[in-house]
Amino acid sequence: MNESTNLRDRDEVVGSIRDFLLAAESLPSPRGAALQLLELSRDPETSIDAIVRVIRSDPALSGFVMRAASAARFGRTERALDLQRAVIRLGMNIVRAHALALSLASYRPNTGCRRFDYFAFWTDALLNAAVMEALAAHRGDLPKAEAFTLGLLSNIGKLAFATARPDDYDRVLASNTTPHAELDRAEREVFGFDHRELSAVLLADWGIPTALADVVYWQCDPEGGGFAPDSRAYRLACGLQFASRLAQTCLAAQPDPDSVAAVYLRGAVLDLSPDESRALATEALGELPAWTALVGLPKAAITTLPADWAS
Repeated sequence: MNESTNLRDRDEVVGSIRDFLLAAESLPSPRGAALQLLELSRDPETSIDAIVRVIRSDPALSGFVMRAASAARFGRTERALDLQRAVIRLGMNIVRAHALALSLASYRPNTGCRRFDYFAFWTDALLNAAVMEALAAHRGDLPKAEAFTLGLLSNIGKLAFATARPDDYDRVLASNTTPHAELDRAEREVFGFDHRELSAVLLADWGIPTALADVVYWQCDPEGGGFAPDSRAYRLACGLQFASRLAQTCLAAQPDPDSVAAVYLRGAVLDLSPDESRALATEALGELPAWTALVGLPKAAITTLPADWAS
């Protein structure tokens, strides 16, 4: 996270989040096929056929899973997959995460948080996911499906704040017109923790592997998480930093120079040249319309990553 995060004890933070979740009258929660898949995943005897039947009952989820497992994304030459092979290729953890995201994205709660833009939140999440996937493909040392899932759900805590404490979060958003670091600070002042920390606890509760939840928890401070410098978790956390900044920049009406410079700086940490960072942005932005159409979101206004402030 940042310096203030390093000074706090993680157990204390998680304890505060648990109290928050227990006191919440309403929280984003999986429904329909996603809820069924979560229940099936608890049974080690569940067959692949049972999982496929649940996915097939939801056309939107079927399309989401098929697109995620398509041959182009996994570098294979085959042009089509049936649903069962798609599920096998992705694995149950990833399928469950995709179902969860689609369930939450397709549900339009009246949160009462006037300044929380629901459509913008999910558009940002999908672009985050597309950037993470493009980064994984470029590097070759990161798992594409896991990278996509992390990008998709890494900021779900924002939705939880807006759902559970809409009035308080509306005031947080009203007081914050600056970049993400300031939003994190404002959240901690009001709730005692920020949306990324809340995201990690929610994902763990929903059955997402602990290793991935840890990456989400430490995404703004990979060094603070104690990850080995050459570990997959460390690279994924650094990737989330890059993806979040890039999505923030390319979905802004007019990106500011500091934001653009931050994208290139974070790209450099991942050994990306400015040209490579722009290529990844172009690839991810090209994928975004298909993903937003699958989820039923309005077409997003996007900005290509400027080259003017590359150094």
